[in-house]
Amino acid sequence: MNPTKLRLDIFEESKQELRASFEKKWQTNDLQTFQFLSANLAKCLPSLPVAQHKSIYFDIMSYRVLQHIDTQFSAQFSGIDDFNEFDYETIKKHLPALFVSYHSGSYRSAIAFLVKYNINVVLIADPIAYKHHLDKMTEQFLLVKNTFNSTSELIIYPADKSDLTIQIMDKMRKGYSVLAYVDGNAGANGYFNRDNSRKIPFFGQQIFVRTGLATLSFYLKAPIIPMLSFYDGQLKPRWNIYDPVFPPKGERTPGDYVEKSTRYLYAILEKALEKYYVQWEGWLFLHRYLDIESFSGISADAAAPDAAAVVINDNVGLFVFDDKYYALNKENYKLLEIGADVFDLFDKRDMNAIIERPASDIHLLYKNGFLKNSTTAA
Repeated sequence: MNPTKLRLDIFEESKQELRASFEKKWQTNDLQTFQFLSANLAKCLPSLPVAQHKSIYFDIMSYRVLQHIDTQFSAQFSGIDDFNEFDYETIKKHLPALFVSYHSGSYRSAIAFLVKYNINVVLIADPIAYKHHLDKMTEQFLLVKNTFNSTSELIIYPADKSDLTIQIMDKMRKGYSVLAYVDGNAGANGYFNRDNSRKIPFFGQQIFVRTGLATLSFYLKAPIIPMLSFYDGQLKPRWNIYDPVFPPKGERTPGDYVEKSTRYLYAILEKALEKYYVQWEGWLFLHRYLDIESFSGISADAAAPDAAAVVINDNVGLFVFDDKYYALNKENYKLLEIGADVFDLFDKRDMNAIIERPASDIHLLYKNGFLKNSTTAA
């Protein structure tokens, strides 16, 4: 059978399996990921109707499936059409370099570009992927290496490794280049650690992003070379290689370079997502990096209006996790554990029953924005 047709047939079959498990999530209210995704989309892509968020969620998960199929189906990545995008004759003059990519399209195939040209690589991996899939990542590298008869060597470090900066500096001084995914935003002390982060604009919001790669680039005088993958209309994996960023010579402080280069990397992503927004896994986790303090809610001291004057906020998302019931205010990211009875009332939008709850419950729901004044909600 034609390999291209077989790949697409496997994808269609996998999508049918995904659809069954997808619908089961709605039946069981296993919707934590969806509700946060919906909140993130509403903040960053407000022109998309909320009614489309469910289908967008399915599309994002479908592209994840396709990416996994490509990783297994064509593990050696020898069929990529865009190797000519990688101007090795120019790039080799600036090695070692920091190759920076994103979790979009067939992002795992980035390694093929470096291996094809015998570049030694330090791969910075997501800590969870490193813990559970290190053997698979190593096996895939060896397949690619053998396919291209390459001399490349690979070292893999988790993004939260305590001495990561020291190790990278050591390896780059020995000629290794780095491959990292800037939108993973992982690092020491977890995703929510704001050390070595700064705020930058992203789709009209402010997000906290790590600056370690740009800082390394500055001190090692190594360029940053962005590369981004996407699937085209025929579901073929494609790549764009962007203009590199060169650290300035003679500068003693990294601040200005780190700011400009970091903004440049995220501007590339934002521009690509204007067209390929359903191909980015980052929507599932963006709330970890958003500056949610800017989404002010009602003052904790604010008294709820008369019960007859409150209504349910349309931007409340419900989900069940670990046999506990939660409501998420998608406007301000307030998360509230609620009883099963209250969950059921919100699910049925039974405002008449909600206003019969104790005044303390009404106040709690109102001050966190789960209930709104009917005059301001209109």
